[in-house]
Amino acid sequence: MVTSTPRVMPAAPAVSAARRALAAAMSRGRTERGARSVRRALEQPGSQASPDRIARILAHARAHVPFYRALAGTPFAQLPVVSKAMILEDLPTFLAEGARPGRLASRMSSGTSGVIFTSYFDARRIAHHRAELVGAYRFLGADPFGSFLHCRDWFEVTRTQRRSAALRGQFLYAAEEDERTVLEVASWLSRRRGSVVIGLCSYLEILLRRFEDLDVRIEPGAVGVVLGTGEPMTAELRARTRRQLGVPLSMRYSNTENGLLGFTRPGESVYSLNTHAFHVEILRDGSDAAAAPGEVGRIVVTDLENRALPFLRYDTGDMGRFALDASGTVLPGTLAELSGRTRDFPLAGTPSAPRRVTHIVVLNAVEHIPGIRQFQLRQHDLGRFTWVVNAVPDPAIDAGLRAVLDAEIGDIVSCEVVYTDGPLRTGTGKRQTFVSEIPDPEALLRAARAA
Repeated sequence: MVTSTPRVMPAAPAVSAARRALAAAMSRGRTERGARSVRRALEQPGSQASPDRIARILAHARAHVPFYRALAGTPFAQLPVVSKAMILEDLPTFLAEGARPGRLASRMSSGTSGVIFTSYFDARRIAHHRAELVGAYRFLGADPFGSFLHCRDWFEVTRTQRRSAALRGQFLYAAEEDERTVLEVASWLSRRRGSVVIGLCSYLEILLRRFEDLDVRIEPGAVGVVLGTGEPMTAELRARTRRQLGVPLSMRYSNTENGLLGFTRPGESVYSLNTHAFHVEILRDGSDAAAAPGEVGRIVVTDLENRALPFLRYDTGDMGRFALDASGTVLPGTLAELSGRTRDFPLAGTPSAPRRVTHIVVLNAVEHIPGIRQFQLRQHDLGRFTWVVNAVPDPAIDAGLRAVLDAEIGDIVSCEVVYTDGPLRTGTGKRQTFVSEIPDPEALLRAARAA
């Protein structure tokens, strides 16, 4: 059982109420109004972006953004789909006139998409993001002004920053595995009620494994919501969240450029989309035509709030599909599947007929092989793969991994298995289960389509 004393005192309900009152006063009530709209959108499977809001952001872009001014008269649905690479190639033409990057809020992406990208936001967009957070946490059943345990990589966090986080009811955890830190986290959680535990899925797994190692028991009610981010959820994390924290896992779909795109309700797998702030399209892979109902395609979003750097029909680099109702009609406010990033898809087939295979299918198959703590699949070329596996070497694992490739990809030329006892993450701390070493996978697919 936990016996250590936390460094910070528990956040009393009065503190949560004070933070809520302060937020309302600072925003003159706008946060509450926006939060209600966001929550309503998340609760409606068939919700979609308001045509008036789409028209307003389009009118703003045509009036103030050079790239879109040159497209005056082009209907919204015929605007070119833009990407990070396009924006980086000529950033000034995508910024609103008068927007100065040095004076704007900004966020830099981690580079897991293959491109490091800095996004810029005006004050109105930042304020709306705060309202989205409030609405989303209420949708999940959490107190947005309560206590939060953040599990992610924290670069050079100072003692002053930790104190500041504590005053806001937050604890910063960076997957430390030493006994002192883990017990401190446990004590912090046990002294609170209804806390939100949010972070990279692999970091959540590390914390829960260490809780188990140290025989830590978190009392029922201490945690209200567990929210995974940034990485695919695993069967282990789903099971541990219920067993050790007493709540089902929720997932967040977001990106650095835009913000909060969607959430799964606790224990569910479909994503409710934030259609109050975003217009979401799913386009075919290889063209800008709309995907067929229920077909997996490229997720393209329009941010309805960012005036400084408008993202109109922006290719997120993610793949997914809309849910369908009983009649087969698309539910534009719900993703039935978030399949991963376009770079997360292994290529199957032959040079004359390559095709994508979702790595989620591979991930699910590997979870049924006993003894594997973590894995990464690396593709060197069509039919050539290496598994890097955190496990005790075992011929049965070798055979099981080869069988997964044969069943889910096929045409396997070589399959090597390399064992390691270290974590398999990117430089930003994210777990990465698939890495493509093919220089330009898209070129292979384009060439095949053109043949």
